[in-house]
Amino acid sequence: MVSKKILGVAIAAAMSAPAFAVIDLTGGVGGAGSGAVTYAKESITSAQVTSGMVQVAAAAAELDVQVATGFGVTATTHAFVRFNLTNAKFKTAVVAGDLTALTGTITNVIVAQGGAAGDDYVIFDVTSGGLSQTDKLELSLADLQVSPTAAATISYAHYATSPNAVAQSGALASDSYAAVSVANVLTATITATDRVASVNATPVFTQFVNPASATASLGTFKMDIAAGALDAAGTAVTALAQVIDTGAVKSTLTVSGDLSYTLGASAAATAANLTFGGVVSNTAATNVPSAKLDNFSTLPFVAGVAYDVQVTATSAINAGAYSLAATLSPIANAAYGPSNASGALGTVTREGTTIQVPYITTFADYNQRLVLVNRGASAVPYTISFTEEAGVTATAGSAATGTLAANETKIIKATDIVTLAGATRTAATVVVTAPSSTIDAATTSVNLSDKSTDTVKLQ
Repeated sequence: MVSKKILGVAIAAAMSAPAFAVIDLTGGVGGAGSGAVTYAKESITSAQVTSGMVQVAAAAAELDVQVATGFGVTATTHAFVRFNLTNAKFKTAVVAGDLTALTGTITNVIVAQGGAAGDDYVIFDVTSGGLSQTDKLELSLADLQVSPTAAATISYAHYATSPNAVAQSGALASDSYAAVSVANVLTATITATDRVASVNATPVFTQFVNPASATASLGTFKMDIAAGALDAAGTAVTALAQVIDTGAVKSTLTVSGDLSYTLGASAAATAANLTFGGVVSNTAATNVPSAKLDNFSTLPFVAGVAYDVQVTATSAINAGAYSLAATLSPIANAAYGPSNASGALGTVTREGTTIQVPYITTFADYNQRLVLVNRGASAVPYTISFTEEAGVTATAGSAATGTLAANETKIIKATDIVTLAGATRTAATVVVTAPSSTIDAATTSVNLSDKSTDTVKLQ
């Protein structure tokens, strides 16, 4: 009696095993078919490549080819069936027993021509026991030699005579299907998540707005393996270790961007402030962010799972853009290897107030001033940048950056904000790192000749 435990293991194994189909050309003509096989290019080793052709095998029936006769053949009549391979060759010689009738009857089969190892075609002389045009034949193939750069097409043709089969003319029925390919099956996806540093944090910008924490994800990294992929031996490819080297100091994830605000009390503490799927980044030799992870076995990474790239701030979070590069190391003795990947992670901005000043002038007959009011309880920094007209150069003055003290009204002369060459006017943008509810802004201009004034409220 089989134990429940053994039976359960057997059922689980059966359910997890891939359900291999056959290459089926009976669905229609003109390239229609099903059951195409993909061999994972990243999993191919140098020993599995001979004279530029990948030596692939079937674990079950996945290389078997089913075709419809396409033209009825009466009993005792001969039919000549030809299979051509494009971008592929037979690895093992084809024998008469490899061709069978799934429906209808065959009384005898011989290999009339071709079919040797290294050939790209075979002609069978089939003696019919009665075949209709919809009856199915199957060519069983245990292995093939296929191109690593182009899909292998299997073509079928049914001829009435051997000369027609040799000359490939006057086919009674024919079909073809791009059935076998050696292709990269690993894809990496990098997803960005933008973040905003909170101006209301204490100290300012040491936390994000959402989540309200010093720790946040800048995006995710995921590696997927195409469903149904096989290695050269016909084994299902489902694990990352089958297509990349997941050992220590092999494949690497590297973040680009300003990580200075993740500096901890030690190199190890700093490393813990950048994580990949919860795994701490490399510890650098000195106390600086390494920005990378080079041991995929630590997690270990699993295909199809998205892992967060997460930072933790220990000081004011700087605004900036971030990206991720995945340098993927090939398996041992790989013939081809994986494709690297890179992409954008999130962008970090600082929460605050942006004020547009459409007109600011240093014209000598006017005295223009910018008024900034901070009604908040804390001192906040401000910066002023410029958008010049063509032919105008704006050079920031000493008052283009500064601090607004708590509950301060600051009045700044335009001539202290900017020096202009080529004209006496420009546009400006003021950014105050404070909530807009606590900031007011205006410009006031005095015409020195008639003492008239003009005040424009900006915020």
